[in-house]
Amino acid sequence: MSTRRYLLADVGATHTRLALAGPTGLQGQAVRLATVDIVDGAGLLAAAKRWLDVRDLSGACFALAGPVEHQIGALTNGALCLDAADLTRQLGCPVKLVNDFCALALSLPMLQSLRQIGGHTSPALALSAEPSAVKVVIGPGSGLGMGILIPESGGWRALASEGGHGDLAPGSHLELELLALLQAEHGHVSWESVLSGPGLVRLYRGVCALWGVRAETVTPEWISANGVDATEPVCHQTLEVFFGLLGGAAGNLALVLGAKGGVYIGGGIVPRLADFAAASPLRRRFEERGPLSSYAADIPLWIIMDPEPGLLGALECLR
Repeated sequence: MSTRRYLLADVGATHTRLALAGPTGLQGQAVRLATVDIVDGAGLLAAAKRWLDVRDLSGACFALAGPVEHQIGALTNGALCLDAADLTRQLGCPVKLVNDFCALALSLPMLQSLRQIGGHTSPALALSAEPSAVKVVIGPGSGLGMGILIPESGGWRALASEGGHGDLAPGSHLELELLALLQAEHGHVSWESVLSGPGLVRLYRGVCALWGVRAETVTPEWISANGVDATEPVCHQTLEVFFGLLGGAAGNLALVLGAKGGVYIGGGIVPRLADFAAASPLRRRFEERGPLSSYAADIPLWIIMDPEPGLLGALECLR
C-alpha cells in the first residue's frame, strides 16, 4: 500500500495544479501551469509528464471547473474538455473525473489553515463544530463555484452544484442600480456575473458609470490592489460591493442547505484579500436573513487559507 502513487490535477479556467500523492498525502509541492496553454486531455497529460514522474501510477483524479456527467466534463469558462476513459487509456491507470468544487467540498474536514469571519464557533473547533451537520463551500475565481458536504454513515458525501449560475439577488439600492446596468448590457445576470474575476471588472465598470467617471481598462488584480486601502475610491467601493454580494450569496446558500456545519470560502480571489474581507460587509450581509438572522449568526464562516485544498480533495475522491 505504501508504494502506491497517484496523479492529482486541479484544473481551473486560469490555472491548473498538478501533484503526485501517496496514500498519506501529497508528495512535494504542486506544479502550477496556465490552463490556457492546455487544449485537450493529451496536452494536460503531456504537461504532467514534463513536470512529474507519472510512471507506474495506481490511479489519478482530475478535478475540473465545470459540470461532469458520465465521467466527461468541460470547463465552464474555457475550451478544455476531458474524458476519463481517454485519460485512463493514455495513463494506463484508473482515472476519476470530478467537479472541482465537489473535490473541494471533500477537503473541508482535512483543512488545517482557516480564517474565521464571525459566527459563534472558535477557529480551534473548526473541525469538530456541528460534526454531523451539512457544510458548504463557495469560491469566486474565474467563475463562481459551489459545493456541498453531507454526512452519511460515519463519512461524507460531496455534491457538486451549479448554483453560481442562479439569478443574482441584490440586497441594496446600489446593487439594484448595478443590476439594472448589467441587465441592460448582458441580459441574464447570475451570481457568477459579479462574483468572479471578470465579475469584479463588471462591478468596477458599473460603479464608474454610477459615479459618472471614466472606466479604465483594468484587471481584477489592479482593482484589488488599489481597493484594499482606498487609494482609488471607485476600486474601494467595488470591493465593498463585491464582498457584500458574496456575503449575500453565502448566506442564501447556508439557508437553502441548512449548513450549520459552516460555510467555507475558497477560490482564487478571497484568500488573497482575507484582511479586507474581515472588515468588509461580508459577515453583516451573511447574517441579514430577516427572521432567521439569529440562525445565520450561529453559522461559522471560514476563509480557506490552505495552499492546495483542491488537490487534497482530489486525493480524498480516490480514497
